[in-house]
Amino acid sequence: MDVIAPQPEPPPANRAPEARMPDRAALHEAFSVYAGVSAITWLLSRFQSLPVLRSHLHLVVGMLFLVTALRCAERLPGGAERYGLALGGLLGDVREGSAARAGGTLSDLLSSLRAAVPSFLAELGAAALVCALIFPPFVLGFYFWHSPVRPFEWLPDQDLAAYALTQVIVVGLPEEALFRGYLQGRLEDAWPARVRILGAHVSLPAWLTQAALFGLLHFVVDYNPARLAVFFPALLFGWVRSLRGGVGAAIFVHAACNLLSDLLIRGWL
Repeated sequence: MDVIAPQPEPPPANRAPEARMPDRAALHEAFSVYAGVSAITWLLSRFQSLPVLRSHLHLVVGMLFLVTALRCAERLPGGAERYGLALGGLLGDVREGSAARAGGTLSDLLSSLRAAVPSFLAELGAAALVCALIFPPFVLGFYFWHSPVRPFEWLPDQDLAAYALTQVIVVGLPEEALFRGYLQGRLEDAWPARVRILGAHVSLPAWLTQAALFGLLHFVVDYNPARLAVFFPALLFGWVRSLRGGVGAAIFVHAACNLLSDLLIRGWL
């Protein structure tokens, strides 16, 4: 007579899945990269009186952020695209693209730019919609917080177009590439997205951590507690990055926020 060994009971259907342990390697890498970039940024800010840095500190720091984000992303599976850094194909895997760019022609460059136009317009449109929803309450909050004593005056930077372009290329692009692209993406490797916030699939630990790190770096460079307040716009930028699956729209929202803040300060304060 055959003896049938008892089979283990299947787990109850309503049993919650076991929580996955965070990927410690991803966390270690993300925080190590952040610490290194922060240290270099702090050193550069201490020597900004040097002639070579006096007028180009933001550009140097921006290049540091952008190159670090791309180099770190290219080492990982999926490369720049997985971490939201491809920008419609303009920024890809540095290793794969370096040879092509080195021997590329003007025609190749123009082809890449044309191919990126649909993505550019889509991200610009998404950013415009976000700004249309966010800016009115922000302006009201700014007014009631600062209680300006004079009517608003239109006092933009002398070269508004150049200032806006600088905010996109020198500030928005590198900061979003590093913090919302590489860092938020790498933190999500350790803490996968589990919740939805207004349509965006978000990892709460990664979302909050990148914003805290963003604020901390601003404070370390400036030693002004008010600089920690960038934690809150960083939450907005991180949400936009999760909603869109890349940093394109977040770059435009970031630049627009800086531009609006500058206009409000000049016009009211």
